[in-house]
Amino acid sequence: MPKPKVIRKGWYPILAPKLFQNVVLGETHVYEPEQMIGKHLVKNLMSLTNDVKRQNINVDFKVANVENGKAFTDIVGYYMVQSSIRRMVRKNIEKIIMSFPCKTSDNKNLQIKPLLITRASTTGSVATKMRRTTQDFLIKYIGAISYDNFVNDIVSHKLQSSLKSELNRIYPLRVCEIKSMEIVDLEKKKQVQGEAKAGKKEKHAEKIEESKATENKGPAKVETNKEISEKEEEVKESKDTQKKEDAPKKAEDVAKKEQTA
Repeated sequence: MPKPKVIRKGWYPILAPKLFQNVVLGETHVYEPEQMIGKHLVKNLMSLTNDVKRQNINVDFKVANVENGKAFTDIVGYYMVQSSIRRMVRKNIEKIIMSFPCKTSDNKNLQIKPLLITRASTTGSVATKMRRTTQDFLIKYIGAISYDNFVNDIVSHKLQSSLKSELNRIYPLRVCEIKSMEIVDLEKKKQVQGEAKAGKKEKHAEKIEESKATENKGPAKVETNKEISEKEEEVKESKDTQKKEDAPKKAEDVAKKEQTA
């Protein structure tokens, strides 16, 4: 009998987008190259640009397609390292973190989180004006360009520099960065929100049922307590009557003992 063919895994390279000259991000071990589609890979921006100043940024890549045994990726996320944000914060300064949705000219839905750190403490009205200006500027800027151009501007720090020069007119900034950026699947987001709302409704209904059950049990407990108190009173009364009945007998016994003595 012929021996069955043994399917073995192979190593396949994962390549970065054209923005990073299609450098090899890494390799993965799979049976078929098509199994790489959808895989995520996070790399530090310093290793891609050879710029030490960009070591506080991580980029999330996702395999979009496979050709000739090579996986080609798209950038789906951009995140600042949390420890680097802590090092930027000082006493008596204002830290502003925002989060809002944006849409590129090629209809990519994004969730943007800018990070602003001032050179000194500010008043509430100044911080409010900076928030409003930041949101308006980014929505207008991102809406006028494609997603690829947006990623290029955020990686090259062109977007952050333009935003900082705009906000310096209101109040001088020490740091102006994009804390995070990610592509948002609106359908999946709505589904998750719907499930969360359904879960909250179920918990609320369970609490109402529990409260009703405790209310129904409440009067029953009161009645049992009354019954217990009534039984205790009956026992006391029976003991008192027995004592009264036994009292003459005890007196007769005492009188007999005295006579015999």
